[in-house]
Amino acid sequence: MIKKQPIIGIIPTFTCHESDPYQDRAHFVTMYSEKIIRSGGIPIGILGDAKTYTSICDGYVWGGGNQILHEYFPIIEDAIKKQKPFLGVCLGVQTLATFLNVVEDQKDNPSKSFKEIYELNKESNPYLKKLEEGNIHLHIITKEENSINSARHKININKKSMLYEIFKQETMDVVSLHGMSIARVPKNMKVSAKAEDGVYEGVEYTENGSLLLGVQFHPEIENENTLFDWLITSCHKYLYLVNREHAIQYRNNYKIIPYHSTYPKCVNDSDVEENTYYAWKKLQAFLKDNGYNAEIESAYRTKEVQEEIYKQIEKEEGMEYANQYVAKPGFSEHELGLAIDICLQKEGEWLYGFDEKLKDFYSFLENHCADFGFILRYPYGKEEITKYNYEPWHIRFVGTSKIAHAIMDNHLTLEEYLEKE
Repeated sequence: MIKKQPIIGIIPTFTCHESDPYQDRAHFVTMYSEKIIRSGGIPIGILGDAKTYTSICDGYVWGGGNQILHEYFPIIEDAIKKQKPFLGVCLGVQTLATFLNVVEDQKDNPSKSFKEIYELNKESNPYLKKLEEGNIHLHIITKEENSINSARHKININKKSMLYEIFKQETMDVVSLHGMSIARVPKNMKVSAKAEDGVYEGVEYTENGSLLLGVQFHPEIENENTLFDWLITSCHKYLYLVNREHAIQYRNNYKIIPYHSTYPKCVNDSDVEENTYYAWKKLQAFLKDNGYNAEIESAYRTKEVQEEIYKQIEKEEGMEYANQYVAKPGFSEHELGLAIDICLQKEGEWLYGFDEKLKDFYSFLENHCADFGFILRYPYGKEEITKYNYEPWHIRFVGTSKIAHAIMDNHLTLEEYLEKE
């Protein structure tokens, strides 16, 4: 459950008139805002200086149009830098690929501006190409279902792509309405879908936890809301509330990667969500620099493993104890890969739980974990809110140090922070 409604910035399409200033218009396709609202977001139009919107928006949609707008490139930069989800559609996917191509080419031409590099490559090594007449992608449609279906064609989806994780399909029949396509795919982008004529129908950029997805087809015209659901749930996925009352619903939004703990009794090798892993490694190095050799005791657990742990604790300690300290399967943060239980090696001995020797370490961890995007998930004195007893070893990744400090510095739980927002 995510209580805060994400704000989604939409890039407009412009119509410019040479003589009549009242005919200069910014257009927003209503279907995009309708989809965003239906998925639980709040759409806003981005006009003027794009940079002024980066502190407001939690994600972005860049739809169709007839020209690439360089002044909106800061939106893509913000999405990459702050790991905000970005959905580019039609011209939006072409713009995304163009932007990343320019970034790539600028490394070889550092003295030239973005616009200069873009202009240089228009003719010699173009980022985009015009499709031949009679192609399967360019259609004129109306609101009639028959008209929409006549614009459909088949695409094949890469099974090792984010697009496949979202749709769970290898093929789809989609609606295309474009006369241009991507000619050069940047080296740091993955092709996630192709049409049968070889045209790129989907590309994505996921380096360092980024969530930038571009599709040449038009999801806004469809009845289903899959891509917009992904966009909204990805905006605050690290603020996803899972507790005794809120079960897990969006497991597939979390990419779990291997982590091999040196703690000998580590549960299930303690794999973690990708960005949680990077944050943990930084926190772990910081702790080591300050004399604490910390390690993961338990992190990601499958629902089956969570069930085994619950039953084992219930058998050994009783149902009352199990309910105080262990979540039932389907209701555990560990099943997201965002939660970490920490242990400590001290003087050749592994320490965990409420061992008295860990008192100083737990205090240090509580004071510094927010610097790395973590919160103490079950703090002392908040048992009535979290419904769990105090667990000084259990930290939870919330995405950024800014959010983590807003929670920790104000002595809030995740529940209180989301309610406040």
